[in-house]
Amino acid sequence: MTTLKPLPMPCAGRPFPSGTNMKILCILVALLGVAFRSTAASAASDPAVSTSAVESPNAGHVDVAEGPRGGWLLQDGDVTLELLIYEDGVPPRFHAWIQKDGKPAADARLDVTLKRLRGQQDSYAFTRADGYWLGAGVVYEPHSFDLTATLVVDGKSHRWSWASYEGRVTIPADIAAAADMTTAVAGPGVIERKLRVYGRLVVPPDQQAQVRARFPGVIESVYVQVGEHVDKGAALARIEANASLQSYTLRAPVAGQVQAQSASVGEVTGDALLFTLVDTRTLWAELQVFPTQHAAVAVGQAASVQSGGHGVKGRIASITPAGDGKPYVVARVALDNVNHGLVPGELVSADIVVEKVQVPLMVDNRALQGVYDWRVVFVKAGDTYELRPLKLGRIGEHYTEVLNGLRPGALYVVQNSYLIKADILKSGAKHAH
Repeated sequence: MTTLKPLPMPCAGRPFPSGTNMKILCILVALLGVAFRSTAASAASDPAVSTSAVESPNAGHVDVAEGPRGGWLLQDGDVTLELLIYEDGVPPRFHAWIQKDGKPAADARLDVTLKRLRGQQDSYAFTRADGYWLGAGVVYEPHSFDLTATLVVDGKSHRWSWASYEGRVTIPADIAAAADMTTAVAGPGVIERKLRVYGRLVVPPDQQAQVRARFPGVIESVYVQVGEHVDKGAALARIEANASLQSYTLRAPVAGQVQAQSASVGEVTGDALLFTLVDTRTLWAELQVFPTQHAAVAVGQAASVQSGGHGVKGRIASITPAGDGKPYVVARVALDNVNHGLVPGELVSADIVVEKVQVPLMVDNRALQGVYDWRVVFVKAGDTYELRPLKLGRIGEHYTEVLNGLRPGALYVVQNSYLIKADILKSGAKHAH
């Protein structure tokens, strides 16, 4: 008789944590636990199938016969088969020990078929090795499947079927909807890798001017005041030259705003500063790039600059040494500031896109969870969810490249996948072989 071990119910026997969100979370996790137990119970109730909720017979969810080597122990009359997934420092492969009348079988043929979630099947033929039988090929993760072993000994056939589920739960659609578990389809896309740097906003040198009299003399008229916007060539003041007693007009060398004005009618001026003009319609973000970052940064790369709640996009126009012995280079990004939302002198942060590459398969970063010693996502088939250990590649701001462990087109959980992780870990299942 198969006996299910009870799973702990979250929040049982104690009051709900304070806060509405915590109450909802507690209820959802409890419901997920009920769904998981109902799945295991339905599998265990089938007398034709020996069911294990985990790979190792002694892992804790159901009572399954364990062989002397820690594998599944299957018997039919005088024939005994012990089947084990062996991965002690090597890629996981099937090892089998076949006996008849308590002695190693001399003539045998063994085939094992695994049926995974969504119906995929893997088949393994066995050949004799040194003291055991070895399955052909690696048994890839997760080790979660329905198994069928067909063994022929001395011309007589024996067949066993059982289940071994690892990291699999069943969640009714209404509970998944209440938990806001959104999904996405795994496929190709663009990975962007960004580098965070810091700097300051400045006015480009060619957009500012300090205006002095061309010839010493007496200021006759002043035409502008602080704060006014002037065009290039606009009249700023009228001055009578001391040497010629001829009057000339002092004009704006650049377009911009009058930032400072110290000219007064009747004053005698020489080389004193009379007007300061700045054009802030375009600013530079001067970003500090340190030696460990320098190799990744190049002219032309896109950058998103954040300043005072504003986000402005631009591209790196130049990279130059900082000067004065400072241990960094300066990357300059031209920023459109027509609406004057940016202020010269402000400190800024910037994300530079240092790599942008098309990849054949990627997943949303929100989907990734840590389970056992893996990084995983949870795939969905109907109301069943199962973890998929992944080998990851490039990591971007929003997406990560998948090198192995997931098939294109797989439907995986993006939002609130941590609830599935919590239910699997709560169940007490172990990754053991």
